[in-house]
Amino acid sequence: MNRDGHLGMAMAIVFGAYSVLDIKSTESLIVGFLIVGLSTLPDIDLALEIAHRKYTHNLAASIVAGLLLGAVLEMGGFKGLGFIEGFVAGFTAVWIHILGDLLTYMEFQPFWPISRRKIALKLFKSSNRAVNRAMATLGSAIMIYYFITHFYGISIKPAGAVT
Repeated sequence: MNRDGHLGMAMAIVFGAYSVLDIKSTESLIVGFLIVGLSTLPDIDLALEIAHRKYTHNLAASIVAGLLLGAVLEMGGFKGLGFIEGFVAGFTAVWIHILGDLLTYMEFQPFWPISRRKIALKLFKSSNRAVNRAMATLGSAIMIYYFITHFYGISIKPAGAVT
């Protein structure tokens, strides 16, 4: 999956969950945006020119990301945001990325260091423009729906719907 696909998947998961659970707090929105924004973090391996999906696409990397972001938020003095919120955001962002990459052809070890088993569902190529655009569009639509209906409380009903 490419950057747009990962961002779309993160928006779809985060704001879909927020919609279902009716989550509206400002702190939760910040955590949600951190998750979405950091959902491309594992692909830093491409910029660093190290083995793709080896060191940054696994359980260990998600724990490190969570610990680092947790420490930043804990020390940063952000009201209502501390270690737990940072850990959840970092850990979740990496796992949403991993979930997207599991759908592609390239096998990797998402559960390392617990398991060395390589996994790939091989549903599409990571470069598939249609899939990445569809995921970006879906995620954007779900986020917009969340803000309109849950955050701002505007009711969306089909024409002719009985209330």
